[in-house]
Amino acid sequence: MTWSIIARDNATGQFGIAVATRFFAVGARVPHIAANIGGIATQALVNPYYGIDGLKLLREGRTPREVVDTLISADSGRESRQLHIMDASGRIASHTGRDCVDWCGHIEGNGFSIAGNMLAGASVLDDTAKAYRSSELPFAQRLIAAMRAGEAAASSRQHF
Repeated sequence: MTWSIIARDNATGQFGIAVATRFFAVGARVPHIAANIGGIATQALVNPYYGIDGLKLLREGRTPREVVDTLISADSGRESRQLHIMDASGRIASHTGRDCVDWCGHIEGNGFSIAGNMLAGASVLDDTAKAYRSSELPFAQRLIAAMRAGEAAASSRQHF
C-alpha cells in the first residue's frame, strides 16, 4: 500500500509531499520538491530519475503534462510506475501504469494531487482529499491529518 499527496499552501506558497508505504526509506525515493518550481512523487516501482529529471524539466518551463510525457516515453518500465506532479502554477499531471497493483489511481483538487497503488480502494484517496480540503490546521499538520484519514479508510476496509 503506497499513496502520496502533493500540495501547495495557499498562504505561503510552500510545497509539501507526504507519503505512506511499507517500502523502506520512502523519504529518500518518492518525494522531490523544488521551491517555487513544484513537487513530484514517484512510486510503485520507483524510478528516482522521474523526480530528478522531472524537476529539471519543470525548471526549464515545461508543463507537468509535458514532463510526465517526456519521462514515461523514455522508460521501458513505465507500466509498473506511478507519478504525479504539481507545478508552481498549480497545474497537475499524473501517470499510473497499467501494471500497477490494484487498487490504483489518482485524484486532483484545488492545490493538491493524490495518487496511490496497492490500496484497499478509492476511499483511501477520497478520504485523504476530504480531510485535506476540510482541515483548518497549519500546512504540515494538514498533510499529516489527510494521510491519517486515508490510513483510517484503509483500516476500515481490512478484513481479519
